[in-house]
Amino acid sequence: MIDFLSKIVMSFSGFVATIVLTRTLGQERYGAYVVVLSVLAWVAIAGNLGLSPAIKKRVSEADDGNYVVSGAIVQLILYAIVAICLWIARPYLNAYMEIDATAILILLLAVKLATDFIQSVLDGQHLVHISSLLSPIEWTSRSVVQIALVLSGLGVVGAFAGYVVGALVAVVIGVYFASFDPSLPSRRDFDRLRSYAQFSWLASVKGRTFLSMDTLVLAVFVSNSVIAVYEIAWNLASLFAIFGSSVSRTLFPEMSKISSAEGASDEIAELFRISLAYSGLFIIPGLIGAAIVGDVVLTIYGSGFQTGYYILLILTFARLLYGYQGQFLTVLDGVNRPDLTFRINGVFVAVNLVLNILLTWQYGWYGAAAATTASAALGLVFGYYYTSRIIDVVVPIDVVGKQLSAAGVMALVVYVGRLLFGETLSVVLILVVTGVGVYFTVLMAISPEFRTTVEENLPFNVSLLKKRLT
Repeated sequence: MIDFLSKIVMSFSGFVATIVLTRTLGQERYGAYVVVLSVLAWVAIAGNLGLSPAIKKRVSEADDGNYVVSGAIVQLILYAIVAICLWIARPYLNAYMEIDATAILILLLAVKLATDFIQSVLDGQHLVHISSLLSPIEWTSRSVVQIALVLSGLGVVGAFAGYVVGALVAVVIGVYFASFDPSLPSRRDFDRLRSYAQFSWLASVKGRTFLSMDTLVLAVFVSNSVIAVYEIAWNLASLFAIFGSSVSRTLFPEMSKISSAEGASDEIAELFRISLAYSGLFIIPGLIGAAIVGDVVLTIYGSGFQTGYYILLILTFARLLYGYQGQFLTVLDGVNRPDLTFRINGVFVAVNLVLNILLTWQYGWYGAAAATTASAALGLVFGYYYTSRIIDVVVPIDVVGKQLSAAGVMALVVYVGRLLFGETLSVVLILVVTGVGVYFTVLMAISPEFRTTVEENLPFNVSLLKKRLT
C-alpha cells in the first residue's frame, strides 16, 4: 500500500511538472529533453549490467555475504567505463540527440545509477516501505526545481538540473536508512553477484526495450515534436499501470525469502494469484476511460497533443499486457530461475527491436506502438508457459471479470455525462473523478475479496462499510 501511494504522489508531481514543461518548452524542446532521457535510460543499463536486481536478490536471501559494499565497488567501475565511452562518442551522441548534452548525460547517469543502487539495497533489506518513498521524494523534488527553473527562463537546462537535484535528495535519504557492513567483501560475494547478474542484465534490457525502444527508433524517423506527443501518451498509459508494478515490487522479496523453504510452492502460487488479481485494478478502467475521454484529457498538455489519442489507446493496452507479464517474471525471479526470465527477455528484446525498426519505418508512430504491444503479448505467452511449469498457475478470472464489470458501469456513466454536459476540459476532468468514484463503489459492492483487501490495508476500520455492502 505504501509503495502504491508513493507512486500516486510521484505520478501527480510528475504530471504537474510535465504540463509546465510541455507548455513552456514547446513540443520541439520537450521532445529533445525526452530523447536525452531515453538515451540515459539505455546507457544506464550498460552502467549497471543487471547489478541492481542481483543486489536485491542476494541481500534479500539474508546469508552472510557483504553484497552492499561489493555491489558499490562494481557499480563505480561500471560507471567509470561507461562515462569514458560516452565522452569519446560525444560528437555522434550530440548529433543524434540534436542537442549538445553529452556532459549533462554523464552527470545524469551518475545520479541515476546511485538512485537505482540505493533502492535495490533497501528492497533487498525488506525496507520496501522506505524504498517506495524515495521515488515520490525524488519526483516531487525534481518537479519543484524543474518548474521553478523552467519558469524562470532556464529552459531545457532547468529541466535537467531538476532531474539531478531530485535524484540527489533521494540518494541522501536512502543512504540514511540503508545498513551495510564496512568490512571488505570476499571473492565469493562478487561471484554470487555475477552469477545472478549474468542472467538478470537482460531483464533490464527487456524492461528498457519496452519503455523506450520505440522512442529511440522514432528519433531516427520523425521529429522531436512528434516524439513529444508520443511520450505524453506513453506517460498517461504508464500512470494507469502503477498499481500493478507496486504489487510486483512488494511481493518479490517475500517470494524470494520463502522460495527455498520446503513446500513453499503453494504459498508462492497464492501470492502469485493475488498479484494477477490486482495487476489490472487501475489499468483496466484506465483503458476504458481513455477510450471515452482520452482525446480531451490530452489537450491539458497544450494544443496539438490530442493527435496522440489512438497512440494512447494502443500503448495503454500494451501496458495492460506488460503488467500481467511482469507478474509472471516476478515469480520466476523470486524462485531463483533467472535462466527462464533470460530466455523470455531475450525473445522479447529481439522481437521488439526488429518490429520497432520495420513497423516504425513503414507506419511511423503507429508502427512503434504496435511493435510495443505485440512484444508485450508475446512475452505474456512465454511467461505463462514457463511459470506454469514451476507452480500451479490459477488465473483469477472471476476477480478480473468483476473489475471489467465495474469498469463497464463507469464507462456508461462517463459517456452519458459527456453527451449531456459537453466535452470541455473542465467537464471531462470532473467526469474522470466521478468515473473513478463509480468504479470503486461498484467494485466494492460486487467483490467481497476486494472489500476484504481494502479493509486489511486501510489504516482505519471500515467494518461498518463492509457490513452495509454485504
